[in-house]
Parts: sequence; structure tokens; C-alpha cells
Amino acid sequence: MKKVLSFLACLFMTTMLSAQKTVYIPPEFSTDPYLSTWSWSRSYQSANFVVFWGNVVGTNPATYSDPTLAFNPVAVCDTLEKIYTKYITQIGFCSDTATKNLGKYKLIIVMNDTWGNGGPSGWAFGGAYGNTIGAMWVHPNATRDGGVTSHELTHSLQAMIAIQENPNCGFNDYEPAGFFWETHANFMRTQMYPRFANDDLPRWMATSMFHYSSTRHHYDAFKMLWYMQQVDGITMVNRLWKESIRTSASAGEHPLMTYRRLKSWTQAQLNDFMFDYAKREVACDYTVNNFGAIYKAERDRLKTQEPHYIWRLYTMLQQISASTGRYKIDNASAPQDYGYNIIPLYTTCSGRNVTVKFKGHTEVNSTAGWRYGFVATLADGTISRYGATATANESEISFTMNSNESQLYLVVMGAPTTHTSYVWEPGWPKIRRYPYELRIANAVPEGYQSTFRSAYKTNGHTHTNGGGWVANSASVASTAYVGPKAIVLGNSNVTGTAQITGNAWVENATVGNTVTISGNASIYGGSYTGSAIVTDNAVLTNCTVSGNVNVKGDALEWGVTFGNSIIVGGDAEIGSCATNGTYLQVPHPNNGRNDCDGKGAGDASNVDINSAWTQFTDAQMAWSTTPSCNGTLSSMSADSSTLTPAFTKIGSSTGNTRIRVSPNPVSNQFTVALEGFTASSNVQLIIYNNQGAPVHVKDLQRSRTATLRVKDWSKTSGVYYLRATGDNKTAIEKLVVAE
Repeated sequence: MKKVLSFLACLFMTTMLSAQKTVYIPPEFSTDPYLSTWSWSRSYQSANFVVFWGNVVGTNPATYSDPTLAFNPVAVCDTLEKIYTKYITQIGFCSDTATKNLGKYKLIIVMNDTWGNGGPSGWAFGGAYGNTIGAMWVHPNATRDGGVTSHELTHSLQAMIAIQENPNCGFNDYEPAGFFWETHANFMRTQMYPRFANDDLPRWMATSMFHYSSTRHHYDAFKMLWYMQQVDGITMVNRLWKESIRTSASAGEHPLMTYRRLKSWTQAQLNDFMFDYAKREVACDYTVNNFGAIYKAERDRLKTQEPHYIWRLYTMLQQISASTGRYKIDNASAPQDYGYNIIPLYTTCSGRNVTVKFKGHTEVNSTAGWRYGFVATLADGTISRYGATATANESEISFTMNSNESQLYLVVMGAPTTHTSYVWEPGWPKIRRYPYELRIANAVPEGYQSTFRSAYKTNGHTHTNGGGWVANSASVASTAYVGPKAIVLGNSNVTGTAQITGNAWVENATVGNTVTISGNASIYGGSYTGSAIVTDNAVLTNCTVSGNVNVKGDALEWGVTFGNSIIVGGDAEIGSCATNGTYLQVPHPNNGRNDCDGKGAGDASNVDINSAWTQFTDAQMAWSTTPSCNGTLSSMSADSSTLTPAFTKIGSSTGNTRIRVSPNPVSNQFTVALEGFTASSNVQLIIYNNQGAPVHVKDLQRSRTATLRVKDWSKTSGVYYLRATGDNKTAIEKLVVAE
């Protein structure tokens, strides 16, 4: 009884203290059969909020018996008041002067699932009542801290913008701006709670190639707003809402077009800004509010502790020619409008100079354009330098790493020459892509370095059929194939003649029969049987796949069951389905698809707006001037299929030079003695694996002998090659490492 009296006394005092704002009672509180049961005895007011709850939890919900529905209205409002102060007083997102509705009325909070069956229900929603005041509808469990309510309060205040400050707001009821409501709400949440800077990183990293306003990551695209805040201040983010416009009754304004207009920029200048932002994704280089450090810490944690979530952080290129260093992007990985690729480059020469020839496929669509450039990081993964931004559809760019720089990246962004405002869920085939090809000198890209995935190759062994890595905790039949770059981890069980090939990652999954997991596919948990194929960038978690199913493209699925001969690709995230058809999108009226509707590849929804493109010729990708690396090897192959005989890609000995190796084969320590080189010259000794990728470099200054240990540069037995270069001479020798 004392608790009830104390609560009612607090209620009375708070109501008196907050009398400067009144409570607006919406019409729904009279017409809705559940809300019409509202009572002042089941409400609580603070300075800026009023909370209403139903009769299920009684007049004192803090003592209700069901802990999932029990809540303390005082605590709820206390948290909301702190968020309100941040958003209104400090950030100034909305005005609450006495002449504005937000200055007249208290924001309304309706507690869901406290009104009985059929009443307001659900997790959390933000909006407004009528054209008067913002409101939230939240489940009691969604109010335990400010994580959910800080997001939903933003939605309430977004609604207030249209009510009291910008009735012509271009984001209101405009589909292409729909994504921005969620993006901005999560951006605001990070302002209040910076810890949420690391929210939902696996999805964000998995969809970085998609267009900026993609509904595949519309909760996660707030990193660009950090950069806008860093460059222009948070007032600019507010201005997007307050100064966006409608060009007609049905046409609003995309947020990027609002920003471009406010900055008086051309499309090219907007592209430059977006690329400056995209480059910062390499090292999470956001200085404002320490967001970058929080973001990076979580990404680093995932890399080491939950690597199965690092699905598409880095882009894997397709190799065209190892000998010429030619690569291309595939359609699944090609960046869309303002989407980007991050491609690590691993240097192969002591000069650490890397040259890239870039050539974009302008024939693919009418808005084709790109931005690209280098990013160098330090040993701790933080930013060191940004290279110049390249804008030409074809050019050659170079970058020389400093001695303190540990890693080099090439970042490529789709830079549309004309902006496109996509409707909600247009479907992957209706979104422009910007494919390109590369020629790389003095480096190999991600997936072609000798240390590819070495951090995850512990407590395991190479598979006898294919040479791929298998954890000791996994079981792989001798009849199954695991390719040299593929990896099988956890308690996976691979049987039959299943093939795990390409860069596929399989963990804790059951794979059998004639299933093929290839490309850059990643599967975690689940069962895969029959003759199913999972390929390209497909990511499946705890799924059941059987029959002749083909999952490809950028499909992203959790816990679904696929059967028969369905094809799932594009950017599809669909539910369980066994009705044969081609599914390349999330079903929506805008793309004309329904769940599991059986429409085939020829359906209008699956017709690609991007033209097919043909791979460039060697002549088109030729260097204007042959890149060099201080006289050392300029480019190395990592394609084992082209290295027979062994050194066709590395060269042959010249003159009377020779490398003597003792012992050979070797299991641990061995001695190298060089013959035929001038005593005073400097000679560089490089050890290559049997894929032609360098694994160790040693400079022999005026010395012709060296003692090396295998464990310093290799954990794998097999054939390696030594190349000594100096004096304008070369010596080559094979080295066999035995266990």
C-alpha cells in the first residue's frame, strides 16, 4: 500500500511540475475499442512525455506479476527525458518553443500488449497521432534501457518535422527516402549511446556493394552521416529534414539530392564526397564521438572470435590471368550506386610500389561511373594515408607504401553520372551495377596471397582430395573434394562426393551427396543434400537445402528450407520455398513478386536492366608503361593451375648463377649458398610457394650465404622455389619442405 501511495504522490507532483505542457488526447482514444478504456489512473507524466497503459497490468505496472509486461513508468520517462535533452536541447533536431506543437503538448507513449488481446501490440514503433504530436507504441520489454526508445523517439520527432517545421518535407511519404527514416533513427541513437556504433556489422559488411539507400541495409547506412557530421557538423544532418522539399504531390527528394542541393554541388562533387566516406570504411576512420574506434573494435572482435560473420568484408576478384595480373569483378560483387568494394592488396616486391590499371565497363548502363583509390593502414589497422581519388573510366594509378605501413587496399565505388532514386524494393535486376576490370603489378589481391585465411587454419589438416583446409573437429570423407582455397571448420560433416571449392567457407554444416559449395559462398550450420549448388556470394545460416536448388548471387538467408529446383539469387532474402521459380529479389508490389510465386527467369521482375558485358582483351588492358619495382620482380602469380612446369611464371636462371640448398628436402633449418653473383653486390632472395606467391624475403647484402628456418615462413609442407636476383642476374632453385 505504501508503494502505491508513493507512486501516486510522485505522479501528482510530476504532473504539477510539468504543467507547462498539456496532454493531447487523440481521437483514437475515443474510437478504438481498446484505447477508449484509457484512464488517468493508468498514466504517468513527466515534463515532456505522457505514458498510457492498459488495464492488464493495473494501476501500478511496476509490481505486475509477469516480468515481461511489468515496467516502471518513472524509469521509462526518466530515460526518455535524457534522450529528449540530447535530441532537442543539445542537437536541436526539433524546436520545442512555445509556439510549436512540441512546445505545447507532451509526446505520447502507449505501452503495447497491456490492453488485452486485440489491443495495441508489437515491439516498438514511432510516429505521431494525427497531425498534432509525436507518439510511440512500445512493448514494456523494449523500454528496459534507451536502446530501442532512442530509435523510436527519433521517428516521433521525424514526424514532428512534417507537423510543425517543414510541411513540405520531401522525405514524407516518398518511397526512395523511406530507407532514411531508419538510417537516421539509428544515427541519432549513436549520438545518445555511442556503443551502438557497432550495431549489426555483419549485415552492413555483407551489403557494402549495394546502393546506399538499399533496403538490405537501411538500418545500417548511418556511417555516411557520421562523416557528414565530421565534415559539416550535425546541424547539416538536421537540415536534411528541415530543408528537404517536394517537387510535386507524389515526388519528394532523396536525402543525397537534398544534401547535394544544400551544398550547391554537381553530381561529380557528390560522388567525390561519397567516395571520401567509402574510403573511411577500410579502417573505420570516423573521429567524431569515437565512433570509429567502437566500430573497429567490434569488427576486429568478429574477425578473431566469430569469423563466420565476416562474410563479404573484402571483395574477392576473379582471376583472368595469373601471368599478367589480370582480374575482374563479378556481377554479384560489382558496386551499385554509391556502393563500394574494399580489395586488400599484398605487395610482392621490396620497393612496395603497386600499380593498378583500372578499366570500367561503360557499356553496362547509361550512368556508369566510378571512383577508386588506395588506402594504407598501420600495423594496428588504423589509417595511415589516403591515396588520390581517381575518376576516369580508364587509368593507371600507383602507390608506394611507407616502411611503417602494414597493409594496402584498393577501394572502388560505383559513382553514377546521374543519380537514381530507387523505389522501395525495386529488386536486384532493376538496380544499376558498375563492373570493372583490373590489372595489378607488384601485388596480388585478397584470396591470392599465400597467407589467405592462415589465421583460421589451426588445429587441422589439408584434405587428401583437393588440399583444402579441414579442422580436426570436422569430418570430411575421402570421396569429397575440398579445393585448395576452401575451408571446412567446426563440427561440419561432409560426405559423398560433395565439393567444397573456390573460396567457400563451410562451418558446422552437414553437406552430402553431390552438393557443390563454391565461389565465395559461406554456409554456417544447416543441412545441404541432393545436387544443390551454393555459389557466388551466397550466405546461408542454419538452412536446409535439398534437391536441385541453386542459391547464388548475394542471397542472404537464415533458417529457411529450400527444395526442388528453385533458384535464389540477386539480393534475395526470402522465406522457405520449394515452388520452382527464379527468386532474385525480396517480394514486394514494386517488383511484382509474391512469396514463393513460381515466376521464372523470363519474368519481367528478373529481366536485368544492366547490359551484358564482354571481358576486355589483353590489348585493352595493356600497360602504357611497364611498371617496375626497383629492378625486382614486378608481378607474381598465385594461380597454381598455371604453374606447370614450376617456374614458368617466375623465370629461369641466367648466366652461371646457382643456388645451392642444403639439406633439400628440409624439415626445419637449411642453408642457402649463392654462386655466380659479384661479391660486392646486393642480392634479394625470395621464397615462393607452389602457387607463385612470395612467402618470405631476405636481402643478402655482400653476403652469399644464409641460414633460414622453415617455421619462420611456412606451416605447410610441399614444393617451394627460391629466386635470387641481383647484379642483373637471376638464379632459381626448387625447395622441398617435408613434414
